[in-house]
This record gives sequence, C-alpha cells and structure tokens, in this order.
Amino acid sequence: MVVGTMIGSGIYLLPTTLAPFGPNLVIAFLVTVGGTMCLAYAFAQLAGRIDGGPFAYVRAAFGEAPAFLTLWSYLVSQWTGVAAVAVAVAGAIGHVVPAVSSGIGLTIVALGSIAILTLVNLAGPRSAGWVQIVSTLIKIVPLIAVVLLVAVRFGTAQPVEQLAPVPMTLAGITAAAALMLFSLTGFEAATVTANVTADSSNTVPRATIIGTAFTGIIYLIATVATLLLLPSARAAGSSAPFADAISPILGASAGTLVALIAAISAFGACNALLLLSAEVGQSIAGANDLPALFRRTNAAGAPVGSLLVGAGLASLLVIASTSDSFVSVYVFIALVSTVASLVLYAVCAAAALKLRVTSARRIIVVLAFVYAIAMFVGAGFTATLWGLALAAIGVPIRWLSRRFSATSPGQADGQAVPPEQAA
Repeated sequence: MVVGTMIGSGIYLLPTTLAPFGPNLVIAFLVTVGGTMCLAYAFAQLAGRIDGGPFAYVRAAFGEAPAFLTLWSYLVSQWTGVAAVAVAVAGAIGHVVPAVSSGIGLTIVALGSIAILTLVNLAGPRSAGWVQIVSTLIKIVPLIAVVLLVAVRFGTAQPVEQLAPVPMTLAGITAAAALMLFSLTGFEAATVTANVTADSSNTVPRATIIGTAFTGIIYLIATVATLLLLPSARAAGSSAPFADAISPILGASAGTLVALIAAISAFGACNALLLLSAEVGQSIAGANDLPALFRRTNAAGAPVGSLLVGAGLASLLVIASTSDSFVSVYVFIALVSTVASLVLYAVCAAAALKLRVTSARRIIVVLAFVYAIAMFVGAGFTATLWGLALAAIGVPIRWLSRRFSATSPGQADGQAVPPEQAA
C-alpha cells in the first residue's frame, strides 16, 4: 500500500513538472525526501502507540472537532488525488492514442478509470489489494530502465542532456518541493488502512518507514536520469516523459510499452486512493461527523456509500477541470490535493509532539512539523486558498450530520448500541 500509493502518476510526470526548475530540483528532492521521511517517522511512532489510524491520533491529542477537520481535509485530498491520477491515466495513454490526450477523449478515459476501479473496490479490500500488488510490480520497470540507460551512457562516455540553465533560488526550491510532495503523498497509506491490516502495531510502522525510504530513493534517481536523457525543453511539454526518453534509444515500441506501464501505474494509484478515501470517509462517519450514507457497507465489507460518493465527486472534478492543456490541469489538481494532505501531515506531527509518542529523536518530529508548514508556502497562494476553502466546507457538513443523525457516534447502521456504550 505504501509503495503502490506513492509510486503512481506522480513519478511518471515529475520530469515534466520539474524540468523548468533546472538544478533547483536536486536540492528540492533532498529537502522533500528528508521532510517526508521525518513525517513518516512521526506517523510510524503514532501508529506504534495508538490504534485506529490518523483520526484516533488527532482526537487523542486535540479532541473530536480538530480530528474531524483534519480527516475531512485529508478526505478532500484523496478525492482530488483520484481525479489527478485518473487524468494521468489518460495522459499516459494519450502518448499512444493522441485522441485521448486532451478534451473529451481525456475526460472519457479518466471517468472510465474511476468507474472500473470503483467496481473493483466494491468487491472488497482484498480485491483492491490484489490490484495494488500487481500494478506495483509492473510500475517499477520503467524507473529501473531509465537508470540503466543513463548508466550505459556514462559507462561508454556518451554525452547526456543538461538540466535547464536557471539560477538556484529559494523560491525555485520550495516550488519544486511542493510539486514533488504530491508524488510522495501516500506514505501514510498504511496508517489509514490500519483497521484492515493484520498485526497493525508492527506492520504499519515498518511499512511506513521502509516504503517511504525505498520510494524516495527511486524517485530521485529516476527523475534525474530521465532529464539526462531528454532535453528539458521537450520534457516540460511531454505527457509521457519516460516514454519520450526511452523511445529514441530502444525504439518506438519500447516507448509505447513504457507509456502503457505509466498508465497502469496511475491506474494502481487511483485504486489505492479510492480505497483510502472510502476508509477515511467511513471512519469519520463512525463519529456521526458525516451522513449515515458513508457508514453503509455491502456484503463484501466494502464501504459502498463512501466509495460511491468519493468516485462521484472525483468524476465531477475531472469534468470541471478538463481543458486543452493536460499538464496545466494535472499540476493544479495535484497542488490542491497536496495542500489538503498537508493539513493532515502538520496536525499529526503536532499530535506526535503533544502526546510525546517518542522520547528519542524528538527533533525529527519537530522537523516534520516545520517541513509541512513550509510546503504550504511552496504550493502557492491560489492552491493553498483552494485547499483551505475545501477544508472549511466540512464545518457545515459536520453540523448538519450531527443535527440530523439518529444514531450515536460509532453505531453501525441497523445495529443497536448498548446503553452503557451509548452513555
């Protein structure tokens, strides 16, 4: 779940979104991977001490209202993330079939991806888990391929491309780091799905740390390798930079294969985000902070109400954001999703500090909190405003849900709550 959620559409488009930043991207990568590892450490420490996932962490530290707002913001990030990676599926396929790289073709492919994966998740978490395993194994292939091709060039003294000749600036580094963070979001996947994970107190912290480190190293090497094979000016306008980097060396068929693998990668990430959003929505609804629809499950144990609402909202976002420029659509949705995720990261880091879940290496958690705050600046004013506005919408939704709820928090549909538990 950690590796499969992190390695999604983001890595396959990082060379495109980062090409204009030139050498700034190297420093930004070190900052982003280091900051993400600090955040992963904070989440791992919380998971090792408190059961129930992020909602339980924040509630224990700050109470129910902050826990709701934090998880609602994260839920928004998952819905927007589903839209972004669904658009990325179409962008990758568009390298092979140009008709689906923009306009109505892009919309149809993106909406079709969401629909198919909704059906997969309705079959239960085990079904979604198998899709995750298979897509994760496939998606690593192109990342290794570009690294090997660059290694061959260096070994045979062949020339490589230069990074874009732009100056190193603090603004450039923070902006590049914010774009990278969307590609690294997902490290919290194991904590969010802790309730459906065996031996979660041991498995979740280990998966969080190891998965984050593994993904960060691959991202850094593969992105730089791609930009050493592909001119930065061309990479900045590419919808499938890995395919464009490999095609001139191994042939058009290899580029086509890489583009299809990139589509599978984004497809797998979309699957994981749908699963995460469904679990988060159901957990929030368990406290009566969302309508009862979010608590409903089917015979397979899948949170059918939460799944359908999330898929529907992501589909509306895809339709609303369709434009002639695939890259601009993707970048904007990615930044809004990142801002919404940052709320969870910053609050959970603060929760780890308040609850004193770690006595040793406390400085790591402090750095995690500082890093999360700094990324709000990197995301830019517009994306931050959108993210915070979407988070604020949760306040009236919570009030209405509690106002018209006929059950006690935590009560499942159709099940009575014993008086002592209700009290």
